[in-house]
Parts: sequence; structure tokens; C-alpha cells
Amino acid sequence: MPSSQTPVDCPVCHKTIGRKADLPRHMRTHDGNKEALMHACPFTDCDYKTLQKSNMQTHIRTHTRERSKTCPHPGCEFATTDPGSLTRHRKQLHGYEP
Repeated sequence: MPSSQTPVDCPVCHKTIGRKADLPRHMRTHDGNKEALMHACPFTDCDYKTLQKSNMQTHIRTHTRERSKTCPHPGCEFATTDPGSLTRHRKQLHGYEP
């Protein structure tokens, strides 16, 4: 297994991070100035903020109603904005194993 794929413990909170490559992203959760690192939703009247840019991209699709994540199972019309929701759908309804 490549070292970037190896689990590692956070030196601050001791949480096990699934992949060493994700540790820098996790470490931002411990930054004293998190507010400066936050990505804010650009839509008026929406106060959503997140540390992860990918979470913001998923959130923005809730405003635009873009459902670009579609189920590849033949005959299934499921579509969502969230990659995690698509994976859950595939596991629960189609027996998908990543």
C-alpha cells in the first residue's frame, strides 16, 4: 500500500485518519483561525461555511439543483447533488461494494 494510503493518527486529537494524504486537510480543523480558512457560500442569504472546498461545491449544487451524480445501474433514474448520497444509494439498493 502506498504511504499516502496508510492510516495515520492525528498528533493533536489522536483521531485515526483513513489516509495519510488527508492529514493536512484534517489539521485545518485544529487551526486557531479557522474562520480565515472557511469557504463561504456565494449565494445571498445563505450562511453556510465549510473548511473543505469540495463540500462547498456540493453545497452550491443544492442551490442550483444540479443533480450531476447519476446512478450507473441500468434502468435506475436516481440522481443527486452529493457523491456520498450516490454511494449510499448504490450500496443499499444495488448491493454495490466499493
